[in-house]
Amino acid sequence: MSRFDYLEKSGQKRKKDKKTTPEPDGRRKTEADDKAEAIYLRKSTIRAAWREYRKDGGESMSELVEDLLLKWLRDRA
Repeated sequence: MSRFDYLEKSGQKRKKDKKTTPEPDGRRKTEADDKAEAIYLRKSTIRAAWREYRKDGGESMSELVEDLLLKWLRDRA
């Protein structure tokens, strides 16, 4: 094998592997399942709310947000 043999081989077209789709394994959720959705808030707002919520004995901002949204929905009904 000479020093530049690899250059001669590089001119040949490479065969690409065919992509295969994996079988469904039940991990994907359907449209009816609950989805998490990202929302965007100012960092200063989150930190101030977290400080006040923690003073009142709260543990999770997710719980606070869920409680607030549920209360809002009930008030609208």
